[in-house]
Amino acid sequence: MFSVVKRLLKTGEILFRLTNASILPWLLLIMFVPAAAVAEVRLRVQSDTVALGISHTGQIVGVELRDSGIKKAVRGETVIDGCTLTSSDSKWLENNGLEFARRYDSESCVLTERFIPAGDSIRWEIEIEGGDTPWTTEIQTRLSWPDPAPMFWTAWSDPEQKNGRWADPLVFMPMKDATWYYAAPAWTEEKPRTGYIPREGNIFCIPLATFADPKQDVALTLALSPEDEMLDLTLRTSRDGSICFSRLNHRIGGRKDGKPLRFAMNLFAHPADWRPALGWMARRYPAYFEPALPAAHDIAGCGAYSSFEDKLDPKFRKMAFTVNWRSSFDFPYMGMFIPPLENIDERWPRFMQPEGAPDNVARTSIKQMRDYAQRMRDDGYHVLSYFNVTEFGTDIKEPPQTLTPDDPDLWRRANDYLHSKIADGILYSRKDKTWGTWGGAIAMDPGAPDYQAFLIEQAQRHVDLLPAADGICIDRLDWLRFYNPRGDDGVSWQAGKPSRSLYISWHDVMSKLAPVMHNAGKFIFVNNHLKRIDLLRDVDGIYCEFAHIGAALNETGMLCALKPAIGWTSSEKDLRPDPDALFQRHLYMGVYPTAPLPQNDHTINPSEFADKYYLDYGPMLDAMRGKRWVLEPHAIEVKGGKAKANLFEVPGGYIVPVVFGGKAKTASIILRLPTDAKLTAAVLHPGEEEWKPLDISQNGHETRIAVPLQRNCAIVRLNR
Repeated sequence: MFSVVKRLLKTGEILFRLTNASILPWLLLIMFVPAAAVAEVRLRVQSDTVALGISHTGQIVGVELRDSGIKKAVRGETVIDGCTLTSSDSKWLENNGLEFARRYDSESCVLTERFIPAGDSIRWEIEIEGGDTPWTTEIQTRLSWPDPAPMFWTAWSDPEQKNGRWADPLVFMPMKDATWYYAAPAWTEEKPRTGYIPREGNIFCIPLATFADPKQDVALTLALSPEDEMLDLTLRTSRDGSICFSRLNHRIGGRKDGKPLRFAMNLFAHPADWRPALGWMARRYPAYFEPALPAAHDIAGCGAYSSFEDKLDPKFRKMAFTVNWRSSFDFPYMGMFIPPLENIDERWPRFMQPEGAPDNVARTSIKQMRDYAQRMRDDGYHVLSYFNVTEFGTDIKEPPQTLTPDDPDLWRRANDYLHSKIADGILYSRKDKTWGTWGGAIAMDPGAPDYQAFLIEQAQRHVDLLPAADGICIDRLDWLRFYNPRGDDGVSWQAGKPSRSLYISWHDVMSKLAPVMHNAGKFIFVNNHLKRIDLLRDVDGIYCEFAHIGAALNETGMLCALKPAIGWTSSEKDLRPDPDALFQRHLYMGVYPTAPLPQNDHTINPSEFADKYYLDYGPMLDAMRGKRWVLEPHAIEVKGGKAKANLFEVPGGYIVPVVFGGKAKTASIILRLPTDAKLTAAVLHPGEEEWKPLDISQNGHETRIAVPLQRNCAIVRLNR
């Protein structure tokens, strides 16, 4: 009998659940069964979708995918890198969860983990308590599905980690030995990578990892919470079917608030599709995926970054153009976006204007800015004003010998204003050097109290003085990678010293700036060089300066599955040699390109060639307005893989962009919609303005359509 029990324990064929009634058998097993066998005893924690087998020391040692009953030899654990485990305690929680406390001797810390049923998932919580001395190491969460190695998906910039191309990110891939970075590699002063551009193929933008077995149509996702104090994060994958999330630069001991370091994750099962993985994240954390103001979808369309102030040609409306991120450099210098003037007619020199420019170009006023926004609104267009929280000034030098904070004209002198009013915001290196940036400005830390108060005041001026402007677009989030060695957020430990992470500073300033804008009905867009979902709380949409790069386009599309997204078209060269391909990948990812407006700044300008293709695709782009990705399992399928297709919900129905059809004249698609309402369908091709009726076959939630293609694509509209 004893040998049978040992065999059952070793093979994992028996599950024990510790309750008050079952504690005696468990103690007897510990007393009489060798330690190697006891380690395989599985305590069971289950949710609606997944059940975990957990060892007595807190490691995941098996998973049951409950809808199918399929069991997988999944292994998982959290470890503090470089530390030695000395003891472990466990207990049941009132919510049928399990808690494990593990002590490490090398740094005198305690790692507490909880596995808690949470409806459709198991919530996996981590707490780390250190001693009085601050220190840091990698905090690693590992998960493996080794036999056989599964297919894999994450919200990656390129599934093969290649640069300089566009590749479909919405596919599973075989697992391989690779390292992925959350938005960017961790910052170091020795390799700061100033002006970081999201061009690499080794980036992920949403912290989740999905293992899938397509043959059995089962998958398991581990999703990290964007609500955590997220600093730097990497994801390592291995061809043997294992992954490791590593959290970097977190202060384990000596935290200012005296609280333990906390992280949370969720494990959940679903069909073998990436959509329910992303959909679960969007439902669980809506503040990061949904626009704070849903009306942001109303201003969505092709964008511009133009200083043009005259009346626009009606052709731009046919290009689906709707919103101009105002590239007028109306401000006298970076950061002083609306000077503190009582007279709205008083004019000042615009930033970086060429000598000899006409006066209405070289100078502006609050009234001129206000009138422009009102004219655009009257013509049915929208305006986002330029804003920046990480750069300030022009021709910044050493502090003046005499500070004059009470001078009413101080704002006219950027260097004096900086050092007299907001010097606490200067971002220094460890060598006490500033970080210079364009136009003679320097980098700033928006977590500094005086500088932060200045930014909030600037936002309030926008609300009070530019009523017809629709909001702001915040530029240059690339500086958020940095750490401020003169600050202390109580969270970070970088290069062996306390510091303030500008990620923490961003959350701090946005918690105050966002209510100013949103309470006035004004939108916040961002140019997020750093593609991270945790930075998008309180953000209504993205205007990405780098979406002409395939990696950045993919990340922007996934981050904005439920938000409006606009992408850069840097020049007419982006359209060549295949203009159709540019528009089709934007349609597929649900991102609007930049329209060729006059006086666009370092982006596409009008030309006969560019205008033709924007007019060809304008009606198709316009059909995406209000798009929200449908994230139900197996929502869309292209039979035979003859084309690519995505599925968006829009007001009144659905939109299906069918793209990259190659030589096929027809693509057969199957939709599995979250409705069985009677639908009508119509199709539109490049160069067409009129929708054509399209026959469909409906059977409950399943809809089949034979979509005729022209120029390799079509867009289908389904009306309820």
